Amino acid sequence: MGRPKRRRLGQNFLVDRDVAKRIAALLADDPPRVLEIGPGRGALTEPLLERFDRVLALEIDEPLAAQLSRSFVGRGLELRHADALSIDLDSLLAAESPWQAASNLPYSVGTAILRRLLPRHDLFTRIVVMLQSEVARRVVAEPAGSGHGLLALERAAYADARLLFEVPARSFRPPPKVVSSVLQLDLRRPEHTADELSAAFSLAAGALTRPRKVLTNALARGVEVDRIEVAGLDPSARPGTVPLEGWVRLAAVLQESHKSVDGGV
Repeated sequence: MGRPKRRRLGQNFLVDRDVAKRIAALLADDPPRVLEIGPGRGALTEPLLERFDRVLALEIDEPLAAQLSRSFVGRGLELRHADALSIDLDSLLAAESPWQAASNLPYSVGTAILRRLLPRHDLFTRIVVMLQSEVARRVVAEPAGSGHGLLALERAAYADARLLFEVPARSFRPPPKVVSSVLQLDLRRPEHTADELSAAFSLAAGALTRPRKVLTNALARGVEVDRIEVAGLDPSARPGTVPLEGWVRLAAVLQESHKSVDGGV
């Protein structure tokens, strides 16, 4: 039963000790508390425990969690058999916040987990994760750059990011068919409200499904050219060239227009 489940989760276990040490070394000295997501067989857990007195690990695979408990007994590791996508992070971490986070994220759910952590500057200061290289490049992509989409906009809202180094397939068991990359994210308080960002992301998400079209055609029907121009954007621009600030401005302009129409102005 365990093998199919681990395959479904896309777990390729890190076995390269040097890579694990490099990841652990990227965390700051403070705060001295680290959440590890998906420790697997403990390759990264070992150097984390060498650096920090407080390491809390979340492992969804029950047999692996039991194995980790035995491997690190007496070492100060706090292990939870839990799903990082559903566990209540506030109940788990808020009393001791802030934390740092480190993980070799499973390919199948890595993006979803990262999206859950990114807005939580109240809980995390720094996140160091390993992702499929293609996904990592999309996280750090800049406007008009390759792969600039919704994930890059979300990162721009919540964190400064650095793509640090690639990890070859031979560093894992079983070896994946892709190259991985290590990414460092320093979380910060967003400059916009949650409602402003939600509106901007929603607007961008729709347009970015039509990346080859210009804004006037990529946006939903009813968005007038003059509204795009009022937001300071070029109606002939492609959606992937628009920075976060542009989407925030355009969402605000459209909301104001809707208010005017609804108010009978």
